[in-house]
Amino acid sequence: MPSAPAPLLSIANGSVLRPDGEIDNVDVHCDSGFIGAVGDGESAGVVIDATDALVLPGLVDIHGDGFERTLMPRPGVFVAAATAVGETRTQLLAAGITTAYVSVTDGWEPGLRSRQSLRDLVAALAAPSVHPQFPRLEIHVRHERGNTDDLDELADWIRDGAIRMLSFNDHTPGGIAMVSGLSELQVKRSGVDRETLERTQQDAIARREIGREQEQVLADAARLAGVATASHDGSSDDDLRRDIALGIDIAEFPMSIDLARRYREAGIPILLGAPNLVRGGSHLGNLSVRDAWEAGVADLICSDYHYQSLLHAPFVLQSLGSPLLDAWHAVSRGPAEAAGFMDRGRIEPGALADLVVVEPPEGSRPARVRAVVVDGRLASLTP
Repeated sequence: MPSAPAPLLSIANGSVLRPDGEIDNVDVHCDSGFIGAVGDGESAGVVIDATDALVLPGLVDIHGDGFERTLMPRPGVFVAAATAVGETRTQLLAAGITTAYVSVTDGWEPGLRSRQSLRDLVAALAAPSVHPQFPRLEIHVRHERGNTDDLDELADWIRDGAIRMLSFNDHTPGGIAMVSGLSELQVKRSGVDRETLERTQQDAIARREIGREQEQVLADAARLAGVATASHDGSSDDDLRRDIALGIDIAEFPMSIDLARRYREAGIPILLGAPNLVRGGSHLGNLSVRDAWEAGVADLICSDYHYQSLLHAPFVLQSLGSPLLDAWHAVSRGPAEAAGFMDRGRIEPGALADLVVVEPPEGSRPARVRAVVVDGRLASLTP
C-alpha cells in the first residue's frame, strides 16, 4: 500500500548550509518529498524550529557494519533480523543519517557472517509495510573471496536491486586484508568450535582462485545493474591492479597513504572510517584518517562500526581547519554520488528533502541531532 503524500514542511530560523558553502539564516520549505524553496515561501503544515542550530543535508552512510552488533549483541547471541533492522533505524536517526547502507558480510564463516544471515536481512527489508520507513536503507554486501557457494543467488540479488553495493574482501591469512589466524571473536560468533572453523578457513583459502573468477562475474552483474562496487582493505599493488581490472567505484580503507594516492590517481575515491577520525587513530593500527585527510587522499567518510561517529566526524574535520562545506561533503553529498545517488546531499530546490537539524558542538558538549527529515517527512524530533 503506497503511503500518503508528504505534507508541506518547513524548517524555520536555522543556519542553512548552502551548496556554495555559505551559511544563511533562511527557511527551508519541503513539498511532496523535495526541497521546494530556500528562503522564499510561507511556512505551512509541519514547522520545525531550528533556532541556534545548523540545517544540513542528511548524512549518507555507505558502509555501516554497526548492524552486526545489533543483530548479534553478544558473540553467538542472535536477534531476529527484522527486530535488528528496527533497532538500527532508531540508531541511524539519532546520528542524523537519512540514507544508510547496512553492511553485512557474505562470508565463508558460519553464524553471523554467513550467507544465511544475508538471506535473513534481504527478507526483512523486502517485507511490506503500510508505514513510511525511515531512514532510507540499502544493503551493502561485503563478499568474501573464499565463499564460492550459491553464486547465482548473490548475482540475482544484485540484478533485482536487493543489493545496492558490493565490496570485494578476503579476510583469510595471505588474502587482501592483512590478517593472521583465527580470533576468539570469530570462533564465538561462528557458533562452531575452533577446529571446525579452522577447517572451514582452510577450505576458503583453497577456493581463492575460483573466488577470483567469480569476482569478475559479480562485478559485471553490478555494472549492468548500476550497483556500486568497492575494494576493501587494499594493501598491495596486486590489489590495486585487480580493483582497476574489476572497475570498482570506491576504495574502502586502503592500508597506506601511498596506495590511497594511487587509487585516486586511477580515479577511484577513498572511503575511510569516522571512528578512526574521531578517536584520533585506528584501533587496529592501520592508516590514520587524520593523516590521510591532511595528505589529501581521503574523500569519503563512513560510520564503519559506530553510527554516531559519522555525526561527529565533520566537526572534527572542521576543528582541523576544513571548511564545513568540505567536511560535510565527505559525509553526505560525496558518498551519495559515489554510490550513484545524484539527488541528495545538498540544500537547494529540487533536491530530495533529506535534512538534519544539528546543534553544533560547543566546548565539551558534542554535536546533537534535534530533528531529522526524510523524504520531506519529520522522521525524528528531540526536544
